[in-house]
Amino acid sequence: ILVHMIEEYARHNGHADLLREAVDGQTGE
Repeated sequence: ILVHMIEEYARHNGHADLLREAVDGQTGE
């Protein structure tokens, strides 16, 4: 849920790509 909220927040700020990459790197392991 936390990640989802962060993604939504980042989307509004236009940083979804950067955040998604960071999240993908952590959860993708």
